[in-house]
Amino acid sequence: MSILWMSIKSNLKQKMRQQSYKVTLLVMAALTLLFFPSPDSEYQTLIINGYRGIYNSAWIGLCLAMLNTLLLPLICFYLVKNAIELDRKSKTCELIAATPLSKHNYLLSKWITNIVILTSFAVIMVLSSLLVQLYYGETQDVQIWLLIWPQLIFVWPMLVVVASVALMFESIKWLRGSFGNIAYCLFWFSSIAYTLESVTGVGAMMKALDTEVETRFPSQSGTTNLGVAAKDDSNPIKTFVWEGVKPQFHDFMGMLPLFGISFLALMVAYLCFDRFRLNAGLKKTQQAGFIAQLVFKLHQTLDEGLHYLTKYTSFTQLVYLEFKLLLKGRSIYWFLGLLGLNVAQLVVEVSLLTSVILPVAWLWCSLVISQLGQFEKQAGTLELIAYSRQSSMIQSFASYFSAWFLLLGASMGSLIRLVIIDEWMLNFQLFIAISFMVAFALFCGSMFGTKRMFEALFPVLWYMGPLQGALYLDFFGAHNHSSWESGIPLVYAFISIALMLSTLLIKKRQGIS
Repeated sequence: MSILWMSIKSNLKQKMRQQSYKVTLLVMAALTLLFFPSPDSEYQTLIINGYRGIYNSAWIGLCLAMLNTLLLPLICFYLVKNAIELDRKSKTCELIAATPLSKHNYLLSKWITNIVILTSFAVIMVLSSLLVQLYYGETQDVQIWLLIWPQLIFVWPMLVVVASVALMFESIKWLRGSFGNIAYCLFWFSSIAYTLESVTGVGAMMKALDTEVETRFPSQSGTTNLGVAAKDDSNPIKTFVWEGVKPQFHDFMGMLPLFGISFLALMVAYLCFDRFRLNAGLKKTQQAGFIAQLVFKLHQTLDEGLHYLTKYTSFTQLVYLEFKLLLKGRSIYWFLGLLGLNVAQLVVEVSLLTSVILPVAWLWCSLVISQLGQFEKQAGTLELIAYSRQSSMIQSFASYFSAWFLLLGASMGSLIRLVIIDEWMLNFQLFIAISFMVAFALFCGSMFGTKRMFEALFPVLWYMGPLQGALYLDFFGAHNHSSWESGIPLVYAFISIALMLSTLLIKKRQGIS
């Protein structure tokens, strides 16, 4: 037990001393303020049939729990999915493997540390919500229990699950990296509808609120909205006093499945974690088959062709090398998938092409372009590049164009298809979308020094924008006819330029350019 406690203590010190932890606490406090806008704000977050509750302890506690249940699983996963990775990057994994610390004690200490860190985020949000109630002053009657119990029943079990799932993803080799980040984000999207429709937890509380408002205000017609809803001056939002409810037995029973999922994820992590064992011996080499030889020859031919096309200037040669660096380590299945998506772009209907197939091709390449902006830091070549101001800036543009041509290649089927049917405006929007994605990836990698931020943000933007057609998030703009009328493609063109300029400034501050 003393070894376990010492491991937990050291892990907590390591996490809490990081600057990112303190910044995250501030971000969570700011997020709470966004959850509860002022009464005269241009948006609201929880509207029930045209009504919202006044900012008392009951309403704030329940509203905070509902929004946290939907959003924190995504945010918190990426904040704690580095518990084992930190030991690998700091080169202390071999030392840990040589100590008497057992595998279950190691994983248990990481799991408890994750729970404590995530719990501290929830606590700072509860304290911030208390300040929100006192600041807006719609009522000064503070009831601490009404603020806390929704967080204990609805939010905290979910945080325990996130702590276990993050540890499980780190223990499974093929979920440890970028693929796991994207897979979890897609899983989060699919779980939102289930959470809202569930007969327990947040879904049950939403239905109870709907029923109460309909009973108290039967003449009022409206819709229920959980999220950001713009203010409508023609139909102002009314307020009512909600006294809250007491937690019921089924609310406590609803916690059991979450704890069960957490336990199963922890067991899978235990079974898959290798405790940093090194595979001794050389791998047996097998004679390449006919398909492997054919793929090798095709790759060699394409490589020679690209080298011939780019050998005339030093900049094009650098673009060629950056392009090879981007594609390094990609399996044959990734290339076959990209080829299949291009073939599909040539044969499917145009509506399906712009709304599904083309966005999926971009998502297919997102794990590749997420490497942009942080190659130097990961490879430890920052000091080497810092010697030349001019070459480092040229290298940034070379990285940009290499990724740009990669996404263009992923969209080639669409480009040919849109040229054939004379959709020149859509092609122009396609170029803007590619420019934005590359600039966004390069900015995230340069700003945060890791590809995890882009892999967390881009799937959300991709899902809400090109896939669902949200007007202001659709950087492609093919879904909504009013996109071009609103100037959204031009806005994203300017954003792309701003992101690229910001990247150059960031690299200059880092001493790279």
